[in-house]
Amino acid sequence: MKSLIRSVALVAIVAALVSGAPVFAAEAIHNGVDLWMTVAGFAQTNFAAEPIPAGFFCEGSQPFTGAVKFKGAPLTVEPAGSLGSIDTVVRRLDDAKFNAKGEATTRIQLMALSLASTKPIETSCGKYDVAVSLSGKQPVTTMKVFQTDAFGGTYTAPLALNVKAVFTPVDGNQNGRREVTRRIDLGPGTNSVWAYVNLPRYQQGVRVDTNGDGKPDAVLPASSNFLAGVSPAMLKSPPPLPRRASTAGSSATTAIVCPVGQCPYQSCHCADPSTNPPWNQSSAGCDHLHCIWTCAPSGGRTANGMAIECMAVEQPVSGLDN
Repeated sequence: MKSLIRSVALVAIVAALVSGAPVFAAEAIHNGVDLWMTVAGFAQTNFAAEPIPAGFFCEGSQPFTGAVKFKGAPLTVEPAGSLGSIDTVVRRLDDAKFNAKGEATTRIQLMALSLASTKPIETSCGKYDVAVSLSGKQPVTTMKVFQTDAFGGTYTAPLALNVKAVFTPVDGNQNGRREVTRRIDLGPGTNSVWAYVNLPRYQQGVRVDTNGDGKPDAVLPASSNFLAGVSPAMLKSPPPLPRRASTAGSSATTAIVCPVGQCPYQSCHCADPSTNPPWNQSSAGCDHLHCIWTCAPSGGRTANGMAIECMAVEQPVSGLDN
């Protein structure tokens, strides 16, 4: 009898492998939000294809066709500091239920974004700081989730967002403040990973600023069982929220804390939805680029075979709460 049971189990496993179906039970992913911190200097918008028109900054100003590089500016939230240095929030609108092949889908939508230029831009009217936030109703795209083992897997998620860029004179002259709105479409990020998690990443009732006016105006949905940006692992607790590094160096230097055995690397979304840019994507060839911190096993390899090694980034201050 025991031999028969073992034979039946073996046949079931072989059948699952042949069909491509996972041999483990796939727990549905609850709707919720994914919290991100932008890699400073690896987010950019290029105005070459859609120049800011002549006369925008002041009478007689030339069209602006340059590129602006950004860093994350922590979102304004209540309670203050409850999301660490998070600057981007993506909402998953549906529960994602896996099929027999371990595949699921959910609609996604940007909920909050807060970026600031790494340095002022130069114009014939003077220098301007640039801040970017969301503007108006946000487009919806589809996220595809793949379960590769019992603890998580990978996903693909093109992003579409309507943004407002605010140009503020460095000299403080508020009469020179200017705004421009744009729609930006970003292709799937490189090497996007996720893991199941059983503890909430933030407390119930956290409010976040979704329109860039500095006032928290929307309550985050309950924390879910899905942790984006961390390679599958048996997590006893979620990793700490990303924090801005506290060092005497550049204020643009940021880092995240990863689970033991994993290290920070960049996952980049490029402007062309038809391509998936190579790992550690540079700004070359992208009118718009947004790179976020993710965690992968040290010594692992990306989809295109490149080695993933711990990057030389400043470590966050120890002792900060999750």
